[in-house]
Amino acid sequence: MQIGTIMTDSWNIFKNNIVAYIIGTLIAVIGSIFIITIAPLSYGLTYMAVRGIKGETVEINDVFEGFNYFIRSWVFVIAAGILLMIGYIFLVIPGIILSILLIYALPLLVLRDYGGIDAIKESINIGKDNFTDTLILFVIIVVLNAIGGGIPLAFALVLPYTTICYTLAASSLIEETSNTTAVAGEIE
Repeated sequence: MQIGTIMTDSWNIFKNNIVAYIIGTLIAVIGSIFIITIAPLSYGLTYMAVRGIKGETVEINDVFEGFNYFIRSWVFVIAAGILLMIGYIFLVIPGIILSILLIYALPLLVLRDYGGIDAIKESINIGKDNFTDTLILFVIIVVLNAIGGGIPLAFALVLPYTTICYTLAASSLIEETSNTTAVAGEIE
């Protein structure tokens, strides 16, 4: 995975659909005031990222796509939340490691149409197999989100951009894995 390429390509995807991403993010953030909508709206933001990565036109109403996967999105959020809570209870370090390894889970939920547990398992495996790149991407995204969170309304730019980054990284890593598996199968 080329981090610089992920960042640049994500920016280009974001620019191509900037209005939809910003308004979709504002809807998701405001809509998340009602706790029951957090999971499906997060799914919807990731769905918007997937559409942008595929070169499709991203529409504002795509943010509501997660409501079609309401149970799946909540199973994911609850399972990931429990894992992270347990990780942070045990000396914080396991929680940080899990946070890093789970960055691809929500994108995998959408990209691969997985259930919550399968997305978590594959994200952990992909994260472990690509730990250095995953760590670098995680740190960059944390810094960007910290900056975006500290400037009023900047989150409306940073959140969709970082969602695209994670989703594009997950997409490229599963594509690399598929290509490696295909090549290895041909050698046998």
